[in-house]
Amino acid sequence: MTIRFLAATAVTMTATVAASFAAADDIRATSSFGASHVLATDGYPALFAKLSELTNGRWGGHDTPSGLLAPNEMNTGLRDGISEMGPIILPYFAADYPESGIVGELSILGTDNRAISSAVTEYLATCGECQAEFAANGHVFLGSDATTNYQFLSSTPSRSAEDMAGVRIRTAGSVFTRFVDHLGGEPVQMPSSELFEGLSSGVIDATYSSVADLKNAQLYDVVKYVTLIDQGVFNAAAMTNASLMLWNRMDAADREALAHAAQYAQTIGVQSWISNSNEAAETGAGKGIEFITPDDSLKAKSAEFRAAHLAQVATTLAERGVTDPETKIERYRALLAKWETLVADV
Repeated sequence: MTIRFLAATAVTMTATVAASFAAADDIRATSSFGASHVLATDGYPALFAKLSELTNGRWGGHDTPSGLLAPNEMNTGLRDGISEMGPIILPYFAADYPESGIVGELSILGTDNRAISSAVTEYLATCGECQAEFAANGHVFLGSDATTNYQFLSSTPSRSAEDMAGVRIRTAGSVFTRFVDHLGGEPVQMPSSELFEGLSSGVIDATYSSVADLKNAQLYDVVKYVTLIDQGVFNAAAMTNASLMLWNRMDAADREALAHAAQYAQTIGVQSWISNSNEAAETGAGKGIEFITPDDSLKAKSAEFRAAHLAQVATTLAERGVTDPETKIERYRALLAKWETLVADV
């Protein structure tokens, strides 16, 4: 009798557990930048925890930080359902996102990544042409993050404009490539996942990145100097794009929950860039990395590029097929100014 009762109870419990797992829908995400990156350590875990909370456990998810899809494979990877969520790095797919890519061309505006990520998100979410680009590629845009200010992380010191001549510097493309070229360096295109190998082997001398990448990419042993140029952030990343295949199997309430969770994760991720940059700077200094304040010649060269770039950016965008670029540039500027005010006392 007792044995039969226990057996029946076990079967019932097993069926109940199995049913609860079947009811939960697990989203497959690929943050793609490695296990130490902000998206993997903070962004996507926060997203899935919040999504589970908002849907009473009906939806959850797991992230594959690397291996499944590289960042430059994500556009078609999401479209084809290889992964259901992941970051779209817009400059990697410039031909597919000419309208959305406007924000990347304006990445040297602003210094507060909280305001920048919010301005970019509002711009893209309220831009009909941008939304059409994401839809055409089989995605749903759910928000953008932004790094902290970019610096030169290098194996050799760069203190002056003269020091930049011939330095092989990895950039994230677009405006950053032209900036490095203006300084006399040699821009190199390379996935962030290859930074450690590139610096350790001497293929590159530096990377133009956030200080947080000392931690994100574990560069402490190959970076000896950080030149604090403080120009630009990476803002052209759709941090949590969802595959249309995923979106189409969610009802309206669950879509709303996913959008809410993605915005929550964006906030967590943006703040993590700040805390990780602070932590990486402290750890790096403790390991002997020298943080360099550039001299006046390098500062002047940097300011020269900024002025020239902003003077001709409308022409650059028009050549890419963007219609009425002046109006769109001013709309982004206005959004950035609005969000700078909103986050000033946060």
